[in-house]
Amino acid sequence: MIAAAFLFQACSDDKLDPVLKLNKAQEITNPTSGSSYTLTLAAKDDVFEAITWTAAEFNLNNVPKTTYTLQMDLAGNSFTAPVNLATTTELSYSPTVGEINNRLILKGATPDVPVNIELRVVANKDQKLDNIFSNTVTISVTPYGAAVNIKPVYLLGDATLAGWNNQAALPFTYVDGGRYEIVTTLTGGLNWKFISSLGAWAPQWGTDGTGTPESGPLVYRPTESDPDPSAIPAPAVTSQYKIVVDTALLTYEVFEFGDVYLLGDATIPGWDNNTALPFAKVSEGKYVIITTLAGAGKFWKIIDERGAWAPQWGTDGTGTPNAGILTYRPTEADPDPAAIPAPTDAGTYKIEIDIVNLTYTVTLQ
Repeated sequence: MIAAAFLFQACSDDKLDPVLKLNKAQEITNPTSGSSYTLTLAAKDDVFEAITWTAAEFNLNNVPKTTYTLQMDLAGNSFTAPVNLATTTELSYSPTVGEINNRLILKGATPDVPVNIELRVVANKDQKLDNIFSNTVTISVTPYGAAVNIKPVYLLGDATLAGWNNQAALPFTYVDGGRYEIVTTLTGGLNWKFISSLGAWAPQWGTDGTGTPESGPLVYRPTESDPDPSAIPAPAVTSQYKIVVDTALLTYEVFEFGDVYLLGDATIPGWDNNTALPFAKVSEGKYVIITTLAGAGKFWKIIDERGAWAPQWGTDGTGTPNAGILTYRPTEADPDPAAIPAPTDAGTYKIEIDIVNLTYTVTLQ
């Protein structure tokens, strides 16, 4: 009887935990394959076309809304590097003529020459199922030949120097396509986002529950009536970082900006090789950092990897507080080079090093 009771309970539990399954994938209903469009500069602010699709259908109803990503790519590319036009829970998106034109020019399309592009919609059910792909619609578009309008984007958040002040957000540098980057200080354990217009909270980009301090997906918020995406977490350690975002592929990456690190009792981290400060790379083998140094009787060195004492750079007997020769220690089995003396007076200094020519200079700021 006891065994039967357990069996009955197990069967009951199974019935209370149904499995989410796809009944029917979403389908693009407009435009239709074979449609043709000619874009003009005069119409750049007009709606290109209302791109619409049906909802993906599932066996369960009481689950979160489906998120849809509308993608575009040149025909024949098999969506290897698609442009994400929008991420939304709605069933339509209406890009402007200018937006489509800019995307095509950045993808390499030739002005005034028709080009075939493909559209598809990717559905995601809150990571409960694999991505679900719609039908692919192929249309012909003739872009116009005007300068591509690159919209700026700006960094903000309590992890940043701007805080959550959307008037003081920090500008990214445009790279190419939808890629932007910025090198800046992030405060460990806090958060950041980025926006498209100073003083406004939309357009805005954040992330979803899968975003990490190192990388993750971007979630686009076109207007303030759309859901507010989650903030992106900063790395745990306060340091200088390079942030690279791609508004086309909707991805972000965060790298600590430095291949070599500063430490020593003259520096902020002391001799803790786990929190050594990163130098900024200027060119191959050349690095710089502006930081505070303690006064006479204190010292500093350079390490190649946090948490390790080799590779390491110190100096020889001729090194002074202002300049000198770097001495390289490849492994911990090699002799430990002398530490580099700090300047006489405590203050803020620029340290420039060349690990190819093995030189350093220290300049008061």
